Amino acid sequence: MAQDQTLEPLARLRAFLLPGGEDAARRVRCVRLKEKGEMRFGPESRWIAFTSEERIDAGQSGFVWEARFRTARVMPTIVVDAYEQGRGRLAAKIGGVRVMESRGPDADRGELQRYLSSVAICPPMLVAHPTLVWTVVYPQMLQLRDSADSSGTTVNYEIGEDGLPICCRADRPRIVGKQAVLTPWSAAGLEFRERDGLRVATHLEAVWHLPEGGFTYFRSQVTSFTVER
Repeated sequence: MAQDQTLEPLARLRAFLLPGGEDAARRVRCVRLKEKGEMRFGPESRWIAFTSEERIDAGQSGFVWEARFRTARVMPTIVVDAYEQGRGRLAAKIGGVRVMESRGPDADRGELQRYLSSVAICPPMLVAHPTLVWTVVYPQMLQLRDSADSSGTTVNYEIGEDGLPICCRADRPRIVGKQAVLTPWSAAGLEFRERDGLRVATHLEAVWHLPEGGFTYFRSQVTSFTVER
């Protein structure tokens, strides 16, 4: 594939997500979001409402997502999803007592994939992150990895003709009982709006694609978005 063809999908993606220009985006250190949404843990499971706050780093691979779930329990259920300093973790507390924590290679991979899938809500990472590497898979498909990560973890982005990041896909570890099972996964940002010179998704959805069919397990609305320079 010719060099100009290789760069063209990425140029379209940058033009769509950075309407205020690349120079201003390079000065962003991180973005902070608040969300309200709901999750479920299986196709037949009930939806559980949550509110969350998240910090996503623009210049390095890292994020922390902390959510408070509304359950029937008297004590609050707090879930933290994070990727920091090359390590992933997923932890849950009820009433301040830790009831679950996931660490290790599967957590590292899954949480890095979550970070790499965040372009729709953290567009500055397109130009501020020095070790992200984009490769064209097909004319409308880009693969993304962090060259500072030695595991080879990647995600694939489907890019529209207008530069819209239509969908992000990966084989991602899914917790089943006490094991992590690699499972086809996708995430999408919807209803983009311009904020601080960036075009950012205001609704998010994530899907596990199981052998018996896909099911949406996460959906949220971004209620607050700020940048830190």
